[in-house]
Amino acid sequence: MLGQARPLIGWLAACGVVVIWSGWIVVSRLGVVQTLTIYDMMVLRFLVASAVVAPFAWRYWPRHLRWWQVVLISCGQGTPYLMFAFGGLQFAPSSHAGIMMNGTLPVFAAILGWLWLKDRPDRWRSVGMVVILVGCGLIGWDRESVGVGPDAWIGHLMFMAAALFVATNLIATKAWKLTAMQALVTIPTLNLLWFGPLYLAFLPKALAQTPWPEILLQGAYQGLGASVLGVLLFTSAIRSIGTSPTAAMMAMVPGMAALLAIPVLGEWPSAFAWAGLVLATGGILLAAGWQPGQRR
Repeated sequence: MLGQARPLIGWLAACGVVVIWSGWIVVSRLGVVQTLTIYDMMVLRFLVASAVVAPFAWRYWPRHLRWWQVVLISCGQGTPYLMFAFGGLQFAPSSHAGIMMNGTLPVFAAILGWLWLKDRPDRWRSVGMVVILVGCGLIGWDRESVGVGPDAWIGHLMFMAAALFVATNLIATKAWKLTAMQALVTIPTLNLLWFGPLYLAFLPKALAQTPWPEILLQGAYQGLGASVLGVLLFTSAIRSIGTSPTAAMMAMVPGMAALLAIPVLGEWPSAFAWAGLVLATGGILLAAGWQPGQRR
């Protein structure tokens, strides 16, 4: 019975990751268009996540890594990544963020994996990356979606920079054999230690003027949903159903984010955006290892 239930648990975990990550894009966009500054959102994320993982920090701290390796991994999904991701959401809507970040992530990961780990992508993965870039190109031309301004291209560049940081984190985690729990305790803890004092001393704040529901939403979703629960569900999915099926499920994130943004933010994608979304989703599937006609 346990063997039969395990795949079901894995698929449910993968669906949970899709919901959390697509919801994170929409909740983050909601945060940047409301009262909080992006720096408030970052410190809330690190503070809540660090408090949750504090009991496990000593046990799971990656002592086998050098200090610069720990810093590089913590930056990959820490302060630099969030500054670009949240900053991009100030210029472009959720549908653009979902496609640009989740679409270019496998492209950057494949390039870095080839250069760093000598892991050359096969033909279908290469085709997938080309399809992703075509889809992202359509998004670059989109000026009709709700929420797109004249400076949307700045947001696009920031989204790609954020994806590059995450790709670096993923490849470094694989190369240096970092476990999920080690990443879970390292990233928020180290970022809070250096970003927290910088935030308190120099950066603009709006926490005092922000209603409590906004603070609680961002703190819970950023610190618990994306930082902790999303990582645990992602790891559970990989263990139960494997890497390729889990990665293929992540192709649903851009579409789910675009759909969630319609009722939450009123951001209706244009025909250009829907076309780019379809192409990017197909490209992500190919880049994740799915091949036409292949039985799973």
